[in-house]
Amino acid sequence: MNIRWISNTVLFVTFLAISGVVYGEVGQQCQPEVVVFFGNGVWNDVEDANESRRKLETCLNTHISGTNIDGMITYELAYNPSDGYLADLLETFEQDLQTNYSLFWNYLAEWDLMPDILQDKIIAIAKEVDAAIVSANPSVQEHIALYNGYLSEGKMAVLVAHSQGNLYGNIAYLGIDPQYIGRFGIVSVANPDSSVAGGGPYTTIDEDLIIGSIPLALLPNLDNFFGPLNWGDIWGGHNFIKSYMAPGRKAETKILNDVVTMINKLMTSNARTEAVVIVNTYNLLAVICGNPGTTVVTIPHDAYITEISTYHWCDEGQPAGTHALYNRNSFLMYGPFSGTTYFRFWLSYPNTLVPAGSYEVVDSEPSTWSHTNSGGFVRIKGILCY
Repeated sequence: MNIRWISNTVLFVTFLAISGVVYGEVGQQCQPEVVVFFGNGVWNDVEDANESRRKLETCLNTHISGTNIDGMITYELAYNPSDGYLADLLETFEQDLQTNYSLFWNYLAEWDLMPDILQDKIIAIAKEVDAAIVSANPSVQEHIALYNGYLSEGKMAVLVAHSQGNLYGNIAYLGIDPQYIGRFGIVSVANPDSSVAGGGPYTTIDEDLIIGSIPLALLPNLDNFFGPLNWGDIWGGHNFIKSYMAPGRKAETKILNDVVTMINKLMTSNARTEAVVIVNTYNLLAVICGNPGTTVVTIPHDAYITEISTYHWCDEGQPAGTHALYNRNSFLMYGPFSGTTYFRFWLSYPNTLVPAGSYEVVDSEPSTWSHTNSGGFVRIKGILCY
């Protein structure tokens, strides 16, 4: 092998100085995984809440089929345990009205006869009397930890909150780590609160008599059934599946569109457009000309590769060849990508998404690939997908 010192250090330093320039157009952004949570309302056990989550999953997957976010979403439940409030409501109703369960259910079905004591109790339950109670609730703390856990992995999170789930979501929003809050959004459904944390969209139908009875709740913004009540919903137009996700109705379409809009908004605001140096084996030591052998590098995160450069001091000005990346985990080859010459540097612009892993850098002309004693000189730039 011939050993030479770099005779024109200025060229090398100049190349380092301009390495911040992104060559080529980025035609694709990294698309991180999105987790859609369903936050249930009052009077839902885990089975009921999961049924609503599955309904949301089925409808949303159908709604986004073939779009830019198809296949990106996973679904989770942010469960709000509220079984005890139903028993509390029944007990209060019986004690104050000295009646029976049959009358209780009749009152729920015919809200025009609802007594003040029942209305007051529903309002008290929906508002939880004091937000401090909710903030001290262990379930809220669990939700905060759940959201922060996914967000810390670089994922985006959208909470579809129904009824009391909005109260939990609004309080949990305050506990999300500030460095992650830009990747979290709430889509509100039947909100008993007066706002949606983060300014997200909401849907409350005219027929929802429970939310309509809460003075400070967000006003209804959709006529879903062209009448006073969906009579298939014993909860007075408030049920997530029977009223808000009733097939073919306006509320279902609006909620699904709101989720898609929120996901796209988060993706746009968090889009990474600046390429960074992911791999760099260059140095200013003595250059060895000749085949460097196997050059293995690690790409720590999924990345959209925008540029690969290798140093060919000994090529005597020959035209640039090609680069490729061989994934040693999946045995897949990315490339080859045609190169261009910048002084003695060969540059290629893959504009290709590759997964994290161990890669062998393949240079089409290893006989002139400059190196020291630990593989060829290579720099890889791209947009990391966190």
